[in-house]
Amino acid sequence: MTAPQGRAQAFQVCARCSTRWAVGARPGTWCPRCHGVLLSPVSTRAPAQGRRNFRWVARPAEGNPRAARAPRTASPTPTPHYDTMPTWGLRDTPRDTMAERRVGRIERYGASAQLLVLVTALLLGLAAIAEVFRYAILLYNRTRLVSPITLAASDALVYFAQVGALVVGLFALISSSCWLIEQRRHAFAAVGSSDPRSVRRMLLLSMLPVVRIVMPGVYLTEVVRLRGECEADVDRELALVRLWWGVWATSNVLVIVQLLWNLQGTLQARADGVLLSAFVAAVAAASAVLTLAVMRRFEGRTLRGSTLALPTRWVIATGTERRPADHEPGAVSAS
Repeated sequence: MTAPQGRAQAFQVCARCSTRWAVGARPGTWCPRCHGVLLSPVSTRAPAQGRRNFRWVARPAEGNPRAARAPRTASPTPTPHYDTMPTWGLRDTPRDTMAERRVGRIERYGASAQLLVLVTALLLGLAAIAEVFRYAILLYNRTRLVSPITLAASDALVYFAQVGALVVGLFALISSSCWLIEQRRHAFAAVGSSDPRSVRRMLLLSMLPVVRIVMPGVYLTEVVRLRGECEADVDRELALVRLWWGVWATSNVLVIVQLLWNLQGTLQARADGVLLSAFVAAVAAASAVLTLAVMRRFEGRTLRGSTLALPTRWVIATGTERRPADHEPGAVSAS
């Protein structure tokens, strides 16, 4: 059977074998030769191959068909982009949210408190040694002459230690106050509340010449009572805070006494003032060391920086008796 190739005005082309079939009374659906799909009728002038005279139209399964052809009125979204250059690799590490968070001024200044307190303690200790060395020179100078080089070295050591301790101690006082405020924030956050005291007021009261004798101890005592997990820990930390408080108050009082003592102009008063300066520097150095001990105690460390061992309580087990089991050798079963 051959396909008619007559003078038909219209024909259908098989999508599989490309054979032309004349259109009769009704268009056909399947090719009589290969059972392929017949395309829609076309004119005799259309080519037999290389082009199909239909197109696919996708419409939604439900709803109004015209809704799919409705124009979009939404504004265009921005083009996706990276904030930073992507650095993909075989071992990508997750983002550290703690490292990316913003650090406030109080936390940033309080982070260097321990280092500044340690440097202050060293300078105060050096100042005490320098004052003792100067007093020894005064005793030696009662009967003998002192070399100008020795006297200049003594003066340089005293001035360096005192001025350095004064400057670094001021920064240590500010950073220690910031550290105390940060510790109070953590302590109150642990119990689900916020610090009722104002930050500016605490900073001001912690650095005023006379008020700073009392208020830092009050702030530390409140932190200890909030942080205490048991009565034993509260008692130990309170004892350390009270010891520091006493030395801190003594150091501030001695500074006032030294200022008043220096108002005297006699030679003996000046000589005694050297010993007094050495004693004041030694007490101030002890106060700085205790301050460092309190800071590290709150962080769970010792004064040297090692991890603080938790207290262990040993209890004697009473009222228990080990009975031999049936499978153990020497066990006798009751009959």
